[in-house]
Amino acid sequence: MSDKVETVIIPPDDNRGTGYLRTLAVSRLAAGFVQGLGLYLLYLSVDDSHWPATDPYWLAPLLLVFVFVPLLFQQAVGTMRTRTLAIWTVAAAILLAALAWYDIWRHWEPQTFNGGSDAATTAALIVSAVVGLFIAQSLIAAADAERRFVASYAAYFDAAWKLEIQLLLAALFVGVFWGVLWLGAVLFNLINLGFVETLIEKSWFAIPATTLAVAAAIHVTDVRARLVAGIRTVAHTLLSWLLPLMVLIAVGFTVSLLFTGLSPLWATKSAAGLLLTSAAVLVILLNAAFQDGDPAHNRSVVLRYAEFAAALVLVPFVLIAAYALWLRVAQYGWTAERIGTAAAILVALCYALGYAVAALLSLRGGIWMVLLERVNIVTAFIVLAVLLALFTPLADPARLSVDSQVTRLTSGAVSPKAFDFYYLRAEGGRYGRAALGELATGEFGASTALIRKLARTELAGVATTIAPTKTDLTANITVYPASRALPHGFVEQDWSRVGGAPACLTAANVKCDAFFGDFDGDGSEDVVLVSPSAYSFWGTIFRRGADRSWTPVATISGNCPGMIDALRGGHATVAPPHAMWRDWVIEGVHLHPTPTASDTEPCRP
Repeated sequence: MSDKVETVIIPPDDNRGTGYLRTLAVSRLAAGFVQGLGLYLLYLSVDDSHWPATDPYWLAPLLLVFVFVPLLFQQAVGTMRTRTLAIWTVAAAILLAALAWYDIWRHWEPQTFNGGSDAATTAALIVSAVVGLFIAQSLIAAADAERRFVASYAAYFDAAWKLEIQLLLAALFVGVFWGVLWLGAVLFNLINLGFVETLIEKSWFAIPATTLAVAAAIHVTDVRARLVAGIRTVAHTLLSWLLPLMVLIAVGFTVSLLFTGLSPLWATKSAAGLLLTSAAVLVILLNAAFQDGDPAHNRSVVLRYAEFAAALVLVPFVLIAAYALWLRVAQYGWTAERIGTAAAILVALCYALGYAVAALLSLRGGIWMVLLERVNIVTAFIVLAVLLALFTPLADPARLSVDSQVTRLTSGAVSPKAFDFYYLRAEGGRYGRAALGELATGEFGASTALIRKLARTELAGVATTIAPTKTDLTANITVYPASRALPHGFVEQDWSRVGGAPACLTAANVKCDAFFGDFDGDGSEDVVLVSPSAYSFWGTIFRRGADRSWTPVATISGNCPGMIDALRGGHATVAPPHAMWRDWVIEGVHLHPTPTASDTEPCRP
């Protein structure tokens, strides 16, 4: 007899009785109404600028509680035991309030409430809360259904997919609900009756109506279990047959790297993110094919081979992403974004290594990829732990990144002139401001005076840009061809007083390329400074005046693949005059300079 426990949280045919279902409907609608009322009152306080909107330490916790806790209650009531539901609802409310409070504490300026900055911070917490609460709700629902702390994989599978489909259908229902309301408003407007449009534009109607619509959708999908099961089956079938295609792409990409090397990947500047996204798609499609692991599903040979290949190809994807992150950290230190990427890589490694072991063990016989079940369960708990760590002092990205950047400065890994003091104030939150205070009074050897000055200037909110030296400019600019050099006086010039100068002339450690050509047809060469990216560039053309000083007179740009390599290889020419300016011809493409406002083309008949 198999030791697998097949658990269905809601039976195919709901037989809980008409009276009981009516009570469930009332409970869910009541929760939706309370949610709508609470959110409306919060909106009203923001609109009228009164408490709790004036105190972010109250506003953020209340917002998160009213957004999420009623949804958790609506989805679980009737399927989760009353005691479990009560404990989980209260615990979720306390946890969300605490996380929101800390999120505000670590970012909010004590003197003023910076709405834009704080809103962006809260958005990150909201996204993470969606992921964390989805996982936690599924884990608790499955464990409660089987009356044990760790449930069977089939129970987790049913709980997670039921919740996911309920949320998707609820979102779709709300969209259609508002589409119907606006259609009605348009129809009444045709006969000069605008009361419907006026009504639905009122916040006191729109907010509670939306939350009630969500509650109704959750209730309908709960009592229509066959609907959820049917959609789940269709979704699995469609997604599972995308797995072979994704595996073909992933394997082809991995093999191609053996011939192209990693340089083209690094040139994108987003290698880790792209690889992690691809890994996430592989994980989702692999699980859609695997489903709950029941051998009765009898997956086809094609899907079994695709699952095996997907499990193995995940490993190089995640390892290359980890290597890309390591290179950036070694060069520039930790930032909040890189710490978030590191957390994602940690989770991805759990999936990749676990799935690879599951695939290899499957070759020995037994239930195909059965270890995947245990990997998914363990990784779900790891994800919750990682999310909690990131949004608490334990592994706060703001704190860790500030410590990393300050260490780079005080150890001499980066010079004070090249150090980004603004990052500490803008991205480091309370920890960054505290670090600036320590830098403004600390002892740092020969660099003490400069570090103190820059830290104090940044604390005062003043730009800390320092004019680069001639050595800095020489290091910033790479001249092509290598046999050429910049004209005498170019790097010696004071560019801080020249409008329109690119960043490589006004700041240290900002790179650009230099090229030459007679673009204005005056018989003398102009200098072009180009800031390239992987597939495009932006250039500034400089002309030497009668006083021997250089000024920017035009801009030029290109966005065709191969242009940067062609420029650096010397495969560019200047075309015959076109009006006052000559085209830059790269790979047969004509790029025409755009004169600056101070050097426009003269009017000609």
